[in-house]
Amino acid sequence: MNPVANELQLGAALRERRERAGLTQARLAEKAGVSRAFVIDLEAGKRARAELVRVLAVMRALELAIELVPADTRSTGDVLTELLGEP
Repeated sequence: MNPVANELQLGAALRERRERAGLTQARLAEKAGVSRAFVIDLEAGKRARAELVRVLAVMRALELAIELVPADTRSTGDVLTELLGEP
């Protein structure tokens, strides 16, 4: 799984994991002890200020964990230069 850098990427990753697990949003919400509306908003990236404890509950229900990794702080220009192999 790729590192997640924002709420949209987190939502997409959680939705993908939920779907692979064969869970509906309602079933995931039940397992995590949160509302279905919370799961819907979280998957859509609309919970940028969500309580961490609730996000972690959803992640636990999906058998996921957080791993801290260094952020990629390169500029777009630096990434393009690297990809194109330019000096």
